[in-house]
Amino acid sequence: MISKNIKIAVALVILTFSGTSCEDFLESEPISQIGETNFFKTESDFKQALVGAYSAFAQVYSGNGYYSLLVDLRSDNTTELTAGGDGNDAKRNIDEFRETTDNEHLTAFWQSSYTLIARCNSILARIDGASFSDELKKQYTGEALTLRALGYFNLVRLFGGVPLVTEPVMDLDASYKVGRATVQEVYAQIEADLIKAEELVPVSYDDANVGRATKGAAQSLLGQVYLTQKKYAEAVVAFKKVVDSGTYSLLPVYADLYKAGQQGNSEAIWQAQFKGAANGLGSNFPNHFAPTGSEGITIPSGGAYGFNQPTEDIAAAYSDGDVRRNNIADGYMNGTTFVAAKYIRGYVERETGGGYADSGADWYVIRYADILLMYAEALNEVNKGPVAEAYAMINLVRNRAGLANLSNLTYETFKEAVYNEERLESPFEGHRWFDLLRTDRALTVMNEKVSGPGKITVGISTPIKPYQLLYPIPALVVITSSPAIAQNEGY
Repeated sequence: MISKNIKIAVALVILTFSGTSCEDFLESEPISQIGETNFFKTESDFKQALVGAYSAFAQVYSGNGYYSLLVDLRSDNTTELTAGGDGNDAKRNIDEFRETTDNEHLTAFWQSSYTLIARCNSILARIDGASFSDELKKQYTGEALTLRALGYFNLVRLFGGVPLVTEPVMDLDASYKVGRATVQEVYAQIEADLIKAEELVPVSYDDANVGRATKGAAQSLLGQVYLTQKKYAEAVVAFKKVVDSGTYSLLPVYADLYKAGQQGNSEAIWQAQFKGAANGLGSNFPNHFAPTGSEGITIPSGGAYGFNQPTEDIAAAYSDGDVRRNNIADGYMNGTTFVAAKYIRGYVERETGGGYADSGADWYVIRYADILLMYAEALNEVNKGPVAEAYAMINLVRNRAGLANLSNLTYETFKEAVYNEERLESPFEGHRWFDLLRTDRALTVMNEKVSGPGKITVGISTPIKPYQLLYPIPALVVITSSPAIAQNEGY
């Protein structure tokens, strides 16, 4: 049996920076080529290495990491509506469940995720022997563990069992040759990392370091990991810690979540942060999310690609008076002409910084509202019906949206209510597809929305099959690792 944990010494670590977070923290000098004989010794060395890990984290969630395509575009919330040509077939195929094993976006996401994991592994393997304060070593260890856990959590949900690499490697290809761990083994490692990280990372940072992994981020992620595995009692404990900490609160106005300058707000448990007008430290979200043909109108510079546009289905899901519907624009004015083309205000209309692909628009990895709703979901499961605290959690979110309190629901009707609220609260932040998978509703929900005469499209024209709940392992990985990694069933 192939060992699932690889243990190969590093001869050379490559850390290239593009699109980072935590403004002052990431002003450290970039690392290019680091030999193990002259690096990973001092506090400064590890600080720079951690900058590299956060850079990889930001890359995963940036437009070029394709997280939003693999998760939101896969769901019924967004669709790919670019006009003309065939240059975006890779995206359209993801939207329509037609992707093949050589889909470039699957490969990019896989490699970005393992780059993040590799950078964390390099830190974790060497930090105990470094010469600086134990307190700071604990913090850096906790941050690296949280980042690594997030990388594996995304991978296992999208691909199933993946190579479980916890030690430094010569290169990414070496990571793949260990073969695939089971789903259970991957989750066990994620849980272990987060349980340890929770005790090591701080509750918060100063303003110069906002965006780094905190105790609340580790606890929130752990709760989500438990909920995904249907470990409801454990999820309740983890989410309760976040709620009881008093560290986070909902912003009073929903629209303020997506205004410029909202980095590190009271609701942001964890963000992939980007710095606009900062010579490559910005995001490309406005360009990717702006509707095709709206260059110079919805965004000031660069192309408008329409890669991830709201479906009519999600737009129609909001009830009257729900202020969250305003995050979906129904179109834009081109001179005196209204162009009907839905787009997400929170990404397109935010501050765009210095120009093309240099926006200050961030990505919420975890918001407090998400935790309140998942906590309500877990409480309902544990108690087989909504208790007072579950109502309190969901009603906080609903009241902010301008909606009335819920009451007098059964186990089943509360469950449906919280599922619906989870969709409406953060439809474009990478949760919907994972929520459908976690709650075993992906096949039912998506297949009820197959396009046809008189029906609006959510991106699929034929029913999806059970094997399509996982993506194929990228062909490059299967070939490179041969014979260690077998392709997912059906591809």
